[in-house]
Amino acid sequence: MPKNIEDLRKPAEMAVGKCLAVQEGEDVLIVTNPDLMSIAEALYIESKKKKAVPSILVYPPGKMNGEEPPDNVAKAMLKADVVFAPTVTSISHTEARKKANAAGARIATLPGITEDIFIRGLSADYDEIAGISKRVFNYLNKAKEAHVTTPYGMDLVLNIDNEAEISNGLIHGNGAFSNLPDGETELAPVTANGILVANRCDDIITEEAKFEIKDGYIISYDENESGQRFKNLVDEAREIDGNDNATFIAEFAVGTNPTAQVTGNVLEDEKVLGTCHVAFGDNTSYPGGTNPSTLHMDVIIFDPDVTLDGEKIMEKGKLLI
Repeated sequence: MPKNIEDLRKPAEMAVGKCLAVQEGEDVLIVTNPDLMSIAEALYIESKKKKAVPSILVYPPGKMNGEEPPDNVAKAMLKADVVFAPTVTSISHTEARKKANAAGARIATLPGITEDIFIRGLSADYDEIAGISKRVFNYLNKAKEAHVTTPYGMDLVLNIDNEAEISNGLIHGNGAFSNLPDGETELAPVTANGILVANRCDDIITEEAKFEIKDGYIISYDENESGQRFKNLVDEAREIDGNDNATFIAEFAVGTNPTAQVTGNVLEDEKVLGTCHVAFGDNTSYPGGTNPSTLHMDVIIFDPDVTLDGEKIMEKGKLLI
C-alpha cells in the first residue's frame, strides 16, 4: 500500500540533508522509473526546502542491474551537482554514473528501493554506521586473504589484495558516490577458489544455492531452481558482453547497517550487519577492478565466519571487532 507523502518526509530529509548534504542553489537531479515516483517526489520536496534547484527525470526501468540508462539520462547526470537515482534496476556500476562522478557530481543510487526500505533504511544512525564501517575497513584494507565459511557448506578463499572502500551513506565530497540505504565495507577480490553458498539474491536465489569458484570464475551452478535462475541471469549477461566477465567474482563486502533487515531485496539485504556478500560481473567501480560487464549482481551470505589473514573478525554473523 503506497505511503502518505508525510511518511516519506523524514527519510527524504535524511537523504537530502545528512547523506548528500544538499546546499542552496545546487542542481539536484532525481532520475527514476514510474513505479518509484513517490520516493522521487519526496526527495524533490526536501531538496526544494534546502533552496536547491531539483528536477525529476523519468525513464522506463532497465532489464538488469548494471545496464546503462538512456543517453538523455546520462547527459543530464553530467550537468548536475547532486544525483539521486531511485530506480528499479541499478545504475551504480554504469559508465553514466562514473562519468557524472568524474564531472564532480555527488551521487546516491537507490536500486530496487521500496517505500518500506526507504523509511527503514534511512532511519538508521549514519554516524554509527560510519563507525562500524571504519572498524571493518581497518581490517579488510590491510588483509591479503579472506576465508569465508558458513553452516550451509560455504568454504571460499579469496585473494583480497586490493584497496577497500567504505560505504557509510555520508556522500559529501566532490565526485562522491554510494547507494542508499547504506552500510558496507567492500573491495574487488583479485581471485577466489572454493565453494560459495548463496542464501539470498532478490527473487532469483530463494534457497541455498551452491556454486563452485575456480580462479575467480563460476565453473558450476547448483542444479536447484535458484542456482539455475542465477545461471540464466549470468548467461544473459554473457551473451550481451560476448565474454565470461559476468561469471567473475566482482566484490567481497561486509554489511554494517544495524537497522537493515533481510527482506529479499538486495539493496537492503547486502547492508545487514551480520552478513557478507559477494557479487559477480562488473568490478570497475572499485580500486584494482579490471573486469567490465553488463552485470553486477550481489548474492547474500548468512551467518558467516570471516577470517582475514588468519584472524577471525566475524563468527556465525557476529562481528568480533
